[in-house]
Amino acid sequence: MKEGMEQAPADTFIYDVAVIGAGPAGVQAAISAWHQGRRVLVLDAGAVSQRKGRAYWAKSVAIEDAPGLPPLTGPKLRRQLHGLLTSRASGEAAQPRIALVGAYVLQMRREGDVFAVVASLGPLRHGAVESLATFRARRVVIASGFEDGWPEIEVEPGQRMLERHRTAFRYAGNENGWHLCIRCDGHLHRGGHFALLGVGDSIYEASLGAQDFTSRITILTNGRPHGLSDAQLRQAGQRELCIDTRPIARHLGEGTLLQSVVFTDGEELRADGFLVDEGLTPNTQFLAEFKLARNADGLLRTGEDGAALRADGQPEPGLYVAGDLVAGQRKLIAAAMASGQDAGLGASDSLREWQEP
Repeated sequence: MKEGMEQAPADTFIYDVAVIGAGPAGVQAAISAWHQGRRVLVLDAGAVSQRKGRAYWAKSVAIEDAPGLPPLTGPKLRRQLHGLLTSRASGEAAQPRIALVGAYVLQMRREGDVFAVVASLGPLRHGAVESLATFRARRVVIASGFEDGWPEIEVEPGQRMLERHRTAFRYAGNENGWHLCIRCDGHLHRGGHFALLGVGDSIYEASLGAQDFTSRITILTNGRPHGLSDAQLRQAGQRELCIDTRPIARHLGEGTLLQSVVFTDGEELRADGFLVDEGLTPNTQFLAEFKLARNADGLLRTGEDGAALRADGQPEPGLYVAGDLVAGQRKLIAAAMASGQDAGLGASDSLREWQEP
């Protein structure tokens, strides 16, 4: 257990609010609920696994658009967020503390009026659990985010994600490396050549965002059909947007700076910036028992104050969603923290003994 992490409490203890995820949304949800006097538990998968969130993996350059924060990289942001939690991990008896536990959530279920959250307290060894704990809470905020897809270039099959995509991760988030958010990093390449890897509507949407910074845009499909509509193709032609469908063999770079990609025919494409959108995988495997409303990407639909919605459109009692998991929300730190505050306050408010008549 890392410094600042609390040992697992007894299974019989019931928190007011459990927050799954310790990124910007989860931290804000926890602090907002704690500020209202609730007993709060935060479960942080990043302490026992590689699931540290998009901001960690994608930002080796400074984050500059988060209100109230100085420019800082993803790893430094993570440390600062954890500092906010650990500073509230002790205090006077009149003010409950926030418990921060390194744990990878495996399952969640209802037990009467509470939620039971089953989690591994250590890394999974080839899928096996070495240390298991069950935490209970009256309300749960899900802020576990999603895993971005990474380009299938120089991939080592049969390895864990970090090993399989080690070359891609080497260039992740650097000023001249792979970016994941055109709104976050497009400004780094004003007037330059931007190469965007992906297919279909998602990559075309990224190209629309790229035009705010440059007119020199190439879409790379890595050997796949482009997936664009006739209308999108016509507009791309009018705007002289290039679409290259050749398979990519490897990266070329210096240190951690990506300079170009090489196609299987040997030709090299140089660019000033690269962006990848290979889809995403929501970190919601533990919600199998709950039939929640989702969009086409698997992100969760929410109602008032971040309440999770069931497939029938009705709120799932006691369950809230915040951050990148929220369908339709911009994937930005400020937006994540705002939704975390909504969810944390919503969960807290629902615990009041009496409500609006």
